[in-house]
Amino acid sequence: MYQGKLRKTTIVLLTLYTALTLYFLFLGFNRGSLGQDSSLRFNAIPEGIQLHYPMGRDFQNWFFQFGNFGAFIPFGIIIPLLFRYSFRRFISFFILSITILETLQMFSGLGAFDIDDIIINSLGAVVGFAAQRMITGDRDKPKGTCKIILMAIVLALGTIIIIGGINNYLEKGGGETAALNELILKDGSVQWDESLSSFKVDRREVTPQINLYSRNNMKNNEFTYHLDGKYKNITGYVAIPDNVINAASTEGSDIEFISGGTVIYSLGLSLAGEEDFQIPLDGVNDLTIKIINKDPNPITNAVMWDITLTEVNTGQKVINNIREKIKTLF
Repeated sequence: MYQGKLRKTTIVLLTLYTALTLYFLFLGFNRGSLGQDSSLRFNAIPEGIQLHYPMGRDFQNWFFQFGNFGAFIPFGIIIPLLFRYSFRRFISFFILSITILETLQMFSGLGAFDIDDIIINSLGAVVGFAAQRMITGDRDKPKGTCKIILMAIVLALGTIIIIGGINNYLEKGGGETAALNELILKDGSVQWDESLSSFKVDRREVTPQINLYSRNNMKNNEFTYHLDGKYKNITGYVAIPDNVINAASTEGSDIEFISGGTVIYSLGLSLAGEEDFQIPLDGVNDLTIKIINKDPNPITNAVMWDITLTEVNTGQKVINNIREKIKTLF
């Protein structure tokens, strides 16, 4: 443990750093404007460890997530150098402290109670604690301090690589795929074009490879499939074919994807061009697809094709089961 002048200096620095951290927790990032909201905002069900690779993400959001991890590494380094703590006592004290702060954020209206923040903050503290414990010599000298900081950087990068890789697998990795027309209907009716007829969209020839929503369906159609939470997303293409547009004055179409009575995704089709869609289905048990054609023609003017669903992978299944069990506690 640090002693003498070094201990006093470190306590002062820790106090200043703690004050800076509290400022960002309660007042920074324009949190004062949130105080006007009188509702209690909280998330008690873990969504995962919010630590990702920066590639393909909004840098500001990624940096904020990284800050929730990196900003708490110094506490894991400094506190055990000032006070004699075992890891169990330290992490218990830290989790209790950060939980109290999260609760104060919620009741003050200057933030929200978020279990994910507690997890990522604690992970940062663990990295700091491990870094200072792995350096045993010259801990009270500049040389030892540099070694501890370097070790913390190495451990932090390793943690980001591992956790980021796991998150990438959970978010982007998928299991087997299934064609929508192969599933059993729960409600309503739908006709599929078994011949997978070709058609033109914006003067480009389109040949469906997997399935094709038949134009013989009524112009307003609604049908439901029971998914039982097995699928991660649904993808496909939609368009109004050129021959329909050329045959008469055609209005647009709306397509809605509904779960539990709530529209989770909607498409508004114009008279030219195709659109592709990829809709997340995490936790969706029943999926209703509703097609609304505004044209007076009694049959649909919109077609959908190559619609597939991707199952969740093994890791996602485990996470979903854990979440369901946690939800039963609340």
